[in-house]
Amino acid sequence: MRRGIATVSLSGVLADKLDAIAAAGFDGIEIFDNDLIASPLSPAEVARRCADLGLSIDLFQPIRDIEGVDPRRFPDVLHRVRRKLEVMNELGATTFLACSNALPTAIDDPELSAEQLRAVGDLAASHGVTFAYEALAWGRHVNRVGQAWNLVERADHPAVTLAVDTFHMLARGDDGRALAGVPGERIGFLQVADAPVLDMNVLEWSRHFRCFPGQGMLDVSGVVAAVLDAGYDGPLSLEVFSDVVREADPHVTARDAMRSLLFLEDRLGTRVTGPAREKVTVAPPLPARTDAAFVELADPDRTDYPALLTGLGFHIAGRHRSKPVVWWRNGGANVVLNEEPAPGPAATALGLVAPDVAAVAERAASLLWPAVDRTRGEGEAGLPGITSPSGLHVFVSAEPGQTDDWHNDFVTDDAPGTFVSDDAAATSPADEGWLGLDHVDVTVAADDLNQELSFFRTLFGLRPEDPEEYIQPQGRLRIRALRAEKGDLRVALNVSETGAAPQPHGVTQLAFATADVVDSVQHARARGVEFLRPPANYYADLDARFVLDPDLLAVLLDNGLLYDRNDDGGEFLHAYTLPVQGGFQVELLERRGGYTGYGSPNAHVRLAAAARAGSAVA
Repeated sequence: MRRGIATVSLSGVLADKLDAIAAAGFDGIEIFDNDLIASPLSPAEVARRCADLGLSIDLFQPIRDIEGVDPRRFPDVLHRVRRKLEVMNELGATTFLACSNALPTAIDDPELSAEQLRAVGDLAASHGVTFAYEALAWGRHVNRVGQAWNLVERADHPAVTLAVDTFHMLARGDDGRALAGVPGERIGFLQVADAPVLDMNVLEWSRHFRCFPGQGMLDVSGVVAAVLDAGYDGPLSLEVFSDVVREADPHVTARDAMRSLLFLEDRLGTRVTGPAREKVTVAPPLPARTDAAFVELADPDRTDYPALLTGLGFHIAGRHRSKPVVWWRNGGANVVLNEEPAPGPAATALGLVAPDVAAVAERAASLLWPAVDRTRGEGEAGLPGITSPSGLHVFVSAEPGQTDDWHNDFVTDDAPGTFVSDDAAATSPADEGWLGLDHVDVTVAADDLNQELSFFRTLFGLRPEDPEEYIQPQGRLRIRALRAEKGDLRVALNVSETGAAPQPHGVTQLAFATADVVDSVQHARARGVEFLRPPANYYADLDARFVLDPDLLAVLLDNGLLYDRNDDGGEFLHAYTLPVQGGFQVELLERRGGYTGYGSPNAHVRLAAAARAGSAVA
């Protein structure tokens, strides 16, 4: 499968875009007319530059509003097309894109439009090229792919083909079935873009929120599979408009773009049939399941975190065979404390159990996710590490008892060379019955959200949940939570937008599940751990909303716990520590009756309490 990208999908000037596209390994490009108009390079020089970089010019994008035109003005359209075809011949391109008429003056007359497309087809054929006609989602009269195909059929000209754009189709509610009956040889070009599901003007949605496959929520692979199964034999080409790509480094964007096409091809492996199946590159499979194993904290001064962990009920379970790393545990919850030199205390890594370990590492490499450079001692677990776009290191372990099980890297003080299983440790008198890491919050810059989302989706198959948004005392907080299809891993990606001081990025919350959160909070407080205290008004509101049992309400109030309940009667009790060194909070929580959420209705209370606590400390 040949892979391409439109120059409009990257920031910078045309020469810089070409360099970035070639460096990322693309085969071809779509040249956006505005990029060429603003370039000091002549079309012939652009063609030579592309040839030197190994890039074909697969599409020229200069023309719109060529059908449904007042016949008195149509000669002007033909003049415009003729001049652009001369430029196109210098570029050496053989296909141009023509978008449906979006002007208020467009005439709703299919026969007239077909006649005008036929006339443009004659002109294109006289220059030895073809054009692909695209239904813009905001076109005046032609805004769906079926309408565009109807006009292409009416035009009945070999130089007039259909352009398929996944965004324009999906934004209008069409899917791959809308292409039923369209022969692959009549599809002149395929453009690919994803997007989040938003309820807004489709033009604004298109111009500002398109993203690469794997970053949005549209069924891009379904449309592309239908195109390939129809027999389309052209390139798979990305066309993305967004505020993010307009500002990002073009080399970073091009790398993300290539990764997205590799992921899309991997998805297509299970959706295309026949000869099309052999065209796509399939990555090693997703892990069978993905579970949280441990969190790594950097503690170079060896003073910041031991007191916190002790206060939370953790104890030392083992020491690394060759590195200054200490394993702490409380029941099924595991934290490894890394004492190697580091810029300062922080939560720096996440350990996962995701078999097959070797396949996960191969999948990461095939999707261009960077590996963590680390040394391993003799006999230590493989633990391949991958770096997420936010800088989080994710280490992948085999299941307990296997060769690449992370526990094998540690020895216990009382029995060198052995470790205590999670099940056994959960019954240890020194533990308090914590169940494990429930979820981790990672705060990222707004421009990095799509990349971080793509990392967990493409590599581990995590399923994004609906976006959520909350008002902070200053600014807003946006959250995209992801959950493993199989396994217990949960990750919540946060974007904090405030008018105050810049918010810390990286891991900003560690949420541990306990069998009895009241008992866990009471023990932690007795050992000196400080927790946020919601105001009395919050508990009055709880009583109004849920008609709580007075004894339960008193327990919540006395222990500073937050509470939520779903329609099925599932309950969620949770509490937050004050922010600790390294910029994160610890959440202790208890789920009852199958509650699967995160206590979202309490977010504004937690954020306000955290702001008050920060002001008091300052």
